[in-house]
Amino acid sequence: MRSEEYFQTLAALWDGQLVVCALGTNANEWWRVTRSPDCFYMHAAMGFSSSFALGLALAAPRAEVWLLDSDGGLSMNLGGLLTEAAAQPPNLKHLVLANRCYQTLRGAPLVNADVADYAGLARAAGIRNVWSVEAAAELRERVQAFTASGAHAFVVAEVERVVETGQFEAPPPLPYEGPEVKYRFGRHVEEKLGISVFGPQGF
Repeated sequence: MRSEEYFQTLAALWDGQLVVCALGTNANEWWRVTRSPDCFYMHAAMGFSSSFALGLALAAPRAEVWLLDSDGGLSMNLGGLLTEAAAQPPNLKHLVLANRCYQTLRGAPLVNADVADYAGLARAAGIRNVWSVEAAAELRERVQAFTASGAHAFVVAEVERVVETGQFEAPPPLPYEGPEVKYRFGRHVEEKLGISVFGPQGF
């Protein structure tokens, strides 16, 4: 599956779920496709999107949370799989884009990428609902199924790496960073769920 197919498929099925994007390709491409200011775009913390999304899902059990993770981010925080497996909140859907490289670093190689079995790692950690998909149609079917099931899900999507040749359009720059991402997303959650995220002093 091509990268654009992956993100277009998810965007077409997105129906107001809270979305957390790992830094790099996921944040850049989700912004390109959706231009949504209401998602959380992780900055400067590779690997921590999974911990953030897990905490969000546990703190807001009435909201479905989509985590758009990457194999690079997952590799940076493999221990997080154990914590996720211990909790397995039914409202968390963990999607891993596996392109076997650091795409935003011009396709820099990812350690052990050619043999690593990310779905197998999740199963070994104790996560029950794990799938691997290789085509957009499979991804669409799986997302529709886990949305209807109401159960925790972990999906590894094999996506082609893009070789930098200068022919590819760079993603538009995200106009938000740091505190602005935090407050935009937090206010969105407050409005959507009718809960307080920030205290009276704004944090």
